[in-house]
Amino acid sequence: MWEYKIIDSDNAEKGGFLKGRTVEQAEAYLNSLGAEGWEIIDIDFHMDPMMPGGPTHFHGIAKRTK
Repeated sequence: MWEYKIIDSDNAEKGGFLKGRTVEQAEAYLNSLGAEGWEIIDIDFHMDPMMPGGPTHFHGIAKRTK
């Protein structure tokens, strides 16, 4: 049996230009979910092409064994 979690960049640490999330902050948040046993099964990730490295926004679904 699985349990599911909606993930959103709003839960990642903020910082940097306009208080957005950098790629590193997004990775840290996703890695923390992995450490809790969550596996990302779908993600929609957007970056501002004018600002390499951030800000970023994403949302998706994760699952883990219940």
